[in-house]
Amino acid sequence: MNPESVYRHVGSIIRSHRRKFKPRWTQEKLANRVGISRASLANIETGRQSVLVHQLYAFAEALGLSPSDFLLPVNDSGARAEWDDMLPDDLKPLQKEQIARLLADTQAEPNREKEESRAKQAKR
Repeated sequence: MNPESVYRHVGSIIRSHRRKFKPRWTQEKLANRVGISRASLANIETGRQSVLVHQLYAFAEALGLSPSDFLLPVNDSGARAEWDDMLPDDLKPLQKEQIARLLADTQAEPNREKEESRAKQAKR
C-alpha cells in the first residue's frame, strides 16, 4: 500500500464532502471548525500533508461522517493506489473505487488465462 495514495484518498473524501454543503463551505470555514490553518487543509485535500488521527476524528465530526469513512478497505487499497493518479479529480470517491476495481480486474484477467493455459499443458 502506497501511503501517498492513502492521504490523497482521505483528502479527496474531505474535499468532496466539504463541497456538498449548501452554501458550499470554504476551506477557511472547515479549517476553522477542525482547528487547522486553511493552508494545511489545502495540503490535506491534495494529499501533500498527512492527517493525524485526532484530526481525522475532527474532520468526521465537522462533516457528519464516521472516521472509517475516510479509509480505504484493505482489499481494495492496492487497486485504488495503482490507478488513483490516472483518474479524473472530479469523480466521487465511490466512482474512483469502482473504476479502480474494474481496471484491476481487467489487468488480472490475462494472468488467469495464462494460469489456465499452463494447467491444461501440465495435464497433457
